[in-house]
Amino acid sequence: MFSLKFNTAKLSQQQLLDIEKKFHQSLTLDMSLKLNVLSLNRTDLYAHALSLFVRSNVHKVLDLSVSQLLDFLIDVADKYTKAPYHTFYHAVDIVTILYYLCHDLNADMYLTDLDKSILLVAALCHDIGHPGFTNSFQIKTQTELAEKYGGTSTLETYSVHLTMELLDKHSTANSHVVRDTIKDLILSTDMAYHSELVNQADQLVRLVEQSRKSSSSSSNKRKHCTSTALVPSTHLALESRTSLCRILLHAADISNMARPWVISKQWSDLIVQEFFSQGDEERKRKMTISPGMDREVCSQPSISLKFGQLILPYFESLVSLLPKSHVFVDFLVANRARWERLDQHKQSPTTIRRVSSDVRATSTTTITTSPSIASATAIKYKRIRLGFRSKSFPTVLYHHHQHHHYQSNVIIEKNNLLPLVNFKSSLLYDTTKTNIESIVLYHPYDQ
Repeated sequence: MFSLKFNTAKLSQQQLLDIEKKFHQSLTLDMSLKLNVLSLNRTDLYAHALSLFVRSNVHKVLDLSVSQLLDFLIDVADKYTKAPYHTFYHAVDIVTILYYLCHDLNADMYLTDLDKSILLVAALCHDIGHPGFTNSFQIKTQTELAEKYGGTSTLETYSVHLTMELLDKHSTANSHVVRDTIKDLILSTDMAYHSELVNQADQLVRLVEQSRKSSSSSSNKRKHCTSTALVPSTHLALESRTSLCRILLHAADISNMARPWVISKQWSDLIVQEFFSQGDEERKRKMTISPGMDREVCSQPSISLKFGQLILPYFESLVSLLPKSHVFVDFLVANRARWERLDQHKQSPTTIRRVSSDVRATSTTTITTSPSIASATAIKYKRIRLGFRSKSFPTVLYHHHQHHHYQSNVIIEKNNLLPLVNFKSSLLYDTTKTNIESIVLYHPYDQ
């Protein structure tokens, strides 16, 4: 039976037994993009996350028992806030996608077990402590976080700080190279690095193709090599592997639009709640409302289409590196068609019931919106094609190393369904036209 050192008071013996039982069941389950972590209760979520880490040998690499690893996961979960989107559920979702990328789409053929362990720890912790308000809000309102962590990647730097505290507490990942790389990966999740990551992905594709050609010319044994086997004869150099980890983490972090519609829609609803909450707070403070965060002027379908257009080139580059990842592009195209249909219709004011982003909560709040809170999104985009703000990654010293059910959270209460829309899996939106081109476009996961 699992035995905890730091969190004995947080879980009952029955909960630990449930986690252990479901953990062993999860070890044999196939992973796919259809797995929806939002359908899991907290106990199931712990078991699922633990199984992904154990499958990836993280506990062995970091010299932890399975119980110690669970203890660490619980501590990480407790550091996440109850923001609508940036929760422990989001963290586990990103870990799930990374596991899928590594083990089902063959990214792990380029990585060591240490690389994968670092990647999964960074993914689990990348938004730890996120308050649900963006970096720009922290700076504009001169919050304590902005004062303490500065104006560059404020929240990511805060997440790094909390992560290092937890690693110290659990006496793990003590190597400088491991901690430096975890820091690098978490900081790279700032959307300001999107343009740089696009370039890194293209460069890595060229590097792998050159390695493949070199391997092919030196050996005739791989007669049946296909596009799915863009694998060099040896692992990539450390710096290239770290670049790949950044690319994979970013792909997972922006993958909501490239997932099955039911899942994609639920995450979209959550980011809408979070960003509109910031817009409401900015209105309350008599501040200029951040672009894309004013519930009264933005159309979620239109902005979702813009977002899909933004991330499509990134996933196309990923396909060049991992051919099986075309599944993300397929879902992007399918979801774009759904958003286009929604963009052609309008919705009258609707009373909705908002379910807490923490699916364990039992209470709900009824909100009347006009238009519906689900009618528009506060999705923020970094300008990409015209004047996209680009950053270079912070310098990190690398050392040589020889040996990373719940239904939709919004429930329509009026029977005003539109054609081609599944009531159980999607919501209807007011699609009041907004001059999208007139605003600065930001990405929804801008921290």
